[in-house]
Amino acid sequence: MIEASQRMIAVNSRLGGEAREGWGINPVMKRHLESAIKTLQNAPRDADKLRKLLEVKQRQKEEAMHIEDTQRLVTEIEMLKVVLYMVCIKQQ
Repeated sequence: MIEASQRMIAVNSRLGGEAREGWGINPVMKRHLESAIKTLQNAPRDADKLRKLLEVKQRQKEEAMHIEDTQRLVTEIEMLKVVLYMVCIKQQ
């Protein structure tokens, strides 16, 4: 997942940061991908820690006042759920 997101950002960078003839990604998508990469890289690899972190992020999302915070938290929560799933699969 990290490599695919990094490739998408790299393609956009090679285009000079702007979409040309339908190629590239917009700045919002770039921020989303960068947030997903950061979350995947920094997520704990312990299921209990991940569950606690997910609870904290869910609470923060419910209390968020700005759309930017909500969007960032939704991305983080989605990626943490992916990591939790993979950690649980690996432990079985």
